Amino acid sequence: PPSPSDLPSEGMDVVLHNYNVGHALEVKNNPFAGISLGGWCRIVWKYGYYFQWGKYWLRIIFLTFMAFINTFFGFLDWVIFAGSIAKAIVNPNPVFVLGHPRTGTTLLHNLLSLDNKQFIFCSTFQAGFPSGFAILRPISWMFAAFVDSKRPMDNMELSLDLPQEDELATNALSGGASQYMSIYLPQLERKCFRPLIAFDEKEACPRDSQAWRSAFDHLMRKLSAVNDNGSGRRRLLLKSPVHTGRVRLLLKLFPNAQFIYLHRDPYRVYQSAVNMADKAYPYMYLHTPSDMQMQDFILDQFLLLHRLYIRDRDLIPKGNLVELSFAELTKDPIKAVEGIYRSFGWKGFEFILPKIQQYQAKHRSYSKNTFVGLSEIERKVISRKWREAFEEFGYKL
Repeated sequence: PPSPSDLPSEGMDVVLHNYNVGHALEVKNNPFAGISLGGWCRIVWKYGYYFQWGKYWLRIIFLTFMAFINTFFGFLDWVIFAGSIAKAIVNPNPVFVLGHPRTGTTLLHNLLSLDNKQFIFCSTFQAGFPSGFAILRPISWMFAAFVDSKRPMDNMELSLDLPQEDELATNALSGGASQYMSIYLPQLERKCFRPLIAFDEKEACPRDSQAWRSAFDHLMRKLSAVNDNGSGRRRLLLKSPVHTGRVRLLLKLFPNAQFIYLHRDPYRVYQSAVNMADKAYPYMYLHTPSDMQMQDFILDQFLLLHRLYIRDRDLIPKGNLVELSFAELTKDPIKAVEGIYRSFGWKGFEFILPKIQQYQAKHRSYSKNTFVGLSEIERKVISRKWREAFEEFGYKL
């Protein structure tokens, strides 16, 4: 990935937004609620020096307590299900939904997951409690209090049964060998976590690469074992924005994988990303970032994911990639999904169509976030920093 010195910096030292740093004593909406003791100890040992222990003491105590509970259930899970997980067949043709956060990936993930004849996915419960979700499945309803019924940043429905980002589970299982650690400790994004996007050999620590690979492989097998009886008949439908920057790695693991890439007007992406940093990230902080640190994280992450995707896009075999805009998806979801099925030659759209119509009827009253207009300096900084993304996908500067 490009180093920080490769990223545009002229005029970037102006603080564009004062970020919310509240919720220091909240323990809900935290993906690490399901981490095991081994993974938590690895994180504390490696990064505990940077924790703000005085400010986030309740969150740290809560996660430590939960780590003991998760380790107990994780052990029972291993005793009962280790054999079936080891024997599970993983379908070699997964589908990855790619795109920067706030480009419509959640909506598309939700819609495609309705095709349960073809796909299995990682649910919110499974992403949140990856060590013990097999044994805890019958009582998963007891964990509903750990999340709100709506996502903090956009009021989209949030429940334990809905599709979720698999990287949340991989981050916990690997003990923090994921770029998602940048949300917990944003001040370490450049120093420690940026190489964990693509895991390029020259950038990433081999130990972190191996930890991520082992955790990811285990999660894929466990999802197959629990959600598909280990048969490998149905395909994994996976969505994590960070996957956008690791197409090369994913193709090494799954040469026949198919990819759907979503893009959106970068100005709107920025506004929505700032809103998410204000409303969702504070539930996870272990160290409060400065406004400039969070600003750099948002601006750099977008450009890095874009560059890595463009760099590796041509590695995807012909016919295995669909690119779709946020506008196309939200204007007519049925047409967008039908186009994906047609492009990939998938069968069964007639099966998923009534489910999409029911989904639309259920969420008919939902309205997207609205934001005040960008200031002149914001537009100037974004257009300079993200110019290549504007030009690549034809968005007006």
